[in-house]
Amino acid sequence: GYHQLVEEKVEIMASIKCNCGKVELKFPTHAPKVSTECCCNNCRERLEYLARLGGPPGVPDAPFVASKWPNCVEIISGENLLFAYKLNSTTQFCNIASSCCYTFLLGRHAEYDANCVTAQGEAAAYSDLTEGSIKPYARFFSNQWSPERIQKCERKLIGIWIDESTGEIVGEEGYKDLFEAHIAH
Repeated sequence: GYHQLVEEKVEIMASIKCNCGKVELKFPTHAPKVSTECCCNNCRERLEYLARLGGPPGVPDAPFVASKWPNCVEIISGENLLFAYKLNSTTQFCNIASSCCYTFLLGRHAEYDANCVTAQGEAAAYSDLTEGSIKPYARFFSNQWSPERIQKCERKLIGIWIDESTGEIVGEEGYKDLFEAHIAH
């Protein structure tokens, strides 16, 4: 009989690879849920730790772009090369890196409630992203940097952080509207 061929549309999803290419993880979407710039000490310390193990040297003196992805990551290659670590016994952030070249790939904070994972494009290589999808909307933990250092940043973004004494989210003028708009989105 006659069979009609139907072209099947396959959506390509974004992925992230370690620096040597032996480990590849695929995300369930082609764009992150959200991206922010991050000035927290943990982002810097996690890359410095991996550099001491033999990973990529030179942590940039700029905020990192932290992108939040759905927590449903597929391991394409290098499963046996993945390892998890914490910077100290009290941190709530679990890091996942490659043991072949000590590249930071993903992180998960307890507060994410297993809804998402964080990836940093400065640490590993993304592929198949929707163009322009990694655009930070705010700068998190800007209180951990001096005002002079913040002024040198390429982008002018509203700073948001957690007040250590109260645990409340606080920030620069306009942060509430920005944060609420993001949550509604």
